[in-house]
Amino acid sequence: MSAINLHKPALATRADNVSIVLSKRRLPRPPIVRVAAALDISGSAKELYESGIIQETHDRMLGIAMKFDDNGEIDTWTFTEGFDRLPTATPDNYGSYITDNVLNNASLRKWGGTKYAPVMADIVNFFFASAEKPQAQKEKRGFFSRLFGTGSEEPAPLPSAPANDMPAWVLFVTDGQNPEPDRQHVEKLLRDSRKFPIYWSLIGVGDPREFAFLRQVAKELPNVGFLHLESLDISDQQIYEQLITEEFCDWVRAK
Repeated sequence: MSAINLHKPALATRADNVSIVLSKRRLPRPPIVRVAAALDISGSAKELYESGIIQETHDRMLGIAMKFDDNGEIDTWTFTEGFDRLPTATPDNYGSYITDNVLNNASLRKWGGTKYAPVMADIVNFFFASAEKPQAQKEKRGFFSRLFGTGSEEPAPLPSAPANDMPAWVLFVTDGQNPEPDRQHVEKLLRDSRKFPIYWSLIGVGDPREFAFLRQVAKELPNVGFLHLESLDISDQQIYEQLITEEFCDWVRAK
């Protein structure tokens, strides 16, 4: 029996756990939503990757995608000061995605500092810029990634209007705060992103004192939620209950 087949029952169980929460939220058949994962790969997160916790977290996100994305896929990014846009995660690479595409990928820059805005801008452009523009950006970024292993450290401009109306849900995981100049970019970017059908679930892991900025911006914006977790080492049911909030479900219903 292949490794993929061994993993499939666990993925199905996770998808079932998502369904339980959706039923509690009175959203048993959610509309199609594209799911994205943005994963902090700064120096302080190294242990989370090497211990397998980020792999487990990404696998849980794939359980969410099974219920929201029409293909059960997750578009995935890692970020430090810059970012890398990774191959799309699918049920076929459940259980091995982080090892194969992150830990064993020598071209990714890892274990640096932390900036949120550059990767956030790329996510918006990936989902909502016109078909021609993202390809040009991807080719340009690919060239620099081969040289430096990262995307630009400054946020790219957002499209003036969304090129499509397919909603996107971003699961944004970080274990530390970003510097003050980046916070100014992030606040503006998140405010500007209200014109796109995108919801940001900001997940702060570890010391709660690190996340005052994220907590505040989530309070102010209807398309941004914040979740603090002391640890990612909790049950599937606990993390799904906290991620699939009433606010998010109301947002999805309105799309």
